[in-house]
Amino acid sequence: MNRVLTLTATAIALAVLGCGSDSSGEATAPAVSIPAVTAPLPATTAAPAATTTTTPKGTTTGKGGNTYNPKQPDSATNDVPPPQGSPQEAFEKQCEQNPQACG
Repeated sequence: MNRVLTLTATAIALAVLGCGSDSSGEATAPAVSIPAVTAPLPATTAAPAATTTTTPKGTTTGKGGNTYNPKQPDSATNDVPPPQGSPQEAFEKQCEQNPQACG
């Protein structure tokens, strides 16, 4: 009986010692880096340089002093304005107000 009592006491002692805290259940937060938040730079508007040019025959001067030939196709060098009230006119107005959106 002495032997059973010793084994029981040893088992209880080991169980009590085994219930201590360990690091296996601890949760650690991962390292997180947060990038700096920057606001976009405001658009700067500069007045176009004044130049004196002679306009070819048949050209028309539109808004902003741009010249175009309405008889020629619309292109980068001949910017024919869209009809008033058209979706194309609304798009061009939006681009004038926010050039970065139309990049």
